[in-house]
Amino acid sequence: MNTNMNSGMLIGGFKAIGKSTLARKYSNVVDIESSNFEYVIDENMRNIPVEQRKGLKSRIKNPEFPLNYCEELIDNFKRNKIALFACKREVVDLLRQMGVSYCIVYPEEDMLDEIIARCQKRGNNERFISRIRDVYYADFPTDSERVIWLKKGEYLEDILLKEGILDIDRRIEEDER
Repeated sequence: MNTNMNSGMLIGGFKAIGKSTLARKYSNVVDIESSNFEYVIDENMRNIPVEQRKGLKSRIKNPEFPLNYCEELIDNFKRNKIALFACKREVVDLLRQMGVSYCIVYPEEDMLDEIIARCQKRGNNERFISRIRDVYYADFPTDSERVIWLKKGEYLEDILLKEGILDIDRRIEEDER
C-alpha cells in the first residue's frame, strides 16, 4: 500500500465505517459522497439531508454515473488528497478498467449488525437499512489483495492510523471544524 504522505490515495469503503467523520478530522482527506454523482440532485432533493436522502425511491439516476464519480475521485487524487469513496461494484470495476490504483476497507461479515446500528444512529431511512446485507454481498470485494478488513468496533481511522497512512499532523483541531 502507498504510504507516501505527499501523494494522493483512493480508498473505498463500505457504509458507516467512518468515511465522512475521517474527512472532517483531517485536512488532507476528502469524502466524495457517491449519491451526489449517482443521482440527479434537484430542488426537492437538495433540501433533504444526505443521509436521509439515501434509499429514497424518488431519486433519479444520473446517466453519467459512475464515470462522473471516478473523474472526481481522480481529480482529488491528483491534488494529493486521500479521497474516500463508496466501494460500489460499478465504481470499483471502472477504476480497475482505467488502471487507477486504489484500496478497499471493508467490514468483516460479523460486523454487519454493528454497521446497521451505525446507519440507524446517523439517520438513514428504513429502506436503506433494510438493504445493507444485500448490498454487502453485492459489492463484496473480489480483488482480495486490495482489501483491508475492518473488525468489530473498528473505524476507518483506526485502520489508516495502524497502516501509517494518516498523518496525525494533518488532524484538524476540534475548534477548527
